[in-house]
Amino acid sequence: MRFATVYAVFLTLALIFIVACMEKPAPAPEQKPGAGLSSADAASIGTTVPTIVELSDMYVSPETYDLKVTVAEIVRGEKAGEFLEKAGASKEQTRTDSEYILARVRFAYSARGAPGDKPWELSGVQFSAFSEDGKPFGSASIVALQSGLKPSLRSGDTLECWLAFVVKKSERKPVMTFNPGGAWFRLY
Repeated sequence: MRFATVYAVFLTLALIFIVACMEKPAPAPEQKPGAGLSSADAASIGTTVPTIVELSDMYVSPETYDLKVTVAEIVRGEKAGEFLEKAGASKEQTRTDSEYILARVRFAYSARGAPGDKPWELSGVQFSAFSEDGKPFGSASIVALQSGLKPSLRSGDTLECWLAFVVKKSERKPVMTFNPGGAWFRLY
């Protein structure tokens, strides 16, 4: 009797193990097209891409902040040059085969925890433009909407500014990356 009970329990466990091994693993969650996770899957105009920023100094562990980035508008070519002139921004002379692309970008910055008091400084070197085949065009210049506006955010702040890039006129599908965060956006 005892042998039959042990045998039944063993057989039941073996069957459960075999069935569990035969089940297919749960599928990985699908990413929406245009989620901004790579240059090939760059987010389109108007798409908000959530990312994180970690800030620390030498003596304190890093604090994590959520940053939502949205490219709201793109202006290219002569219109972009005219906009820069009206804004009074310093404008470099472009080569005959190049032109300006302006991206109006919105940022929303919020702390994930306490103390959440570290400001985040926006800089043009955090953005780079690339051609469709991955060739770099360089970093952006920040063009503020209001004179004297400092591109700095504290938790709960939002900011909107223009980023200026110089790209080849022949480039039909340039993209922009934001680092830190690794978010990608279309510039077309």
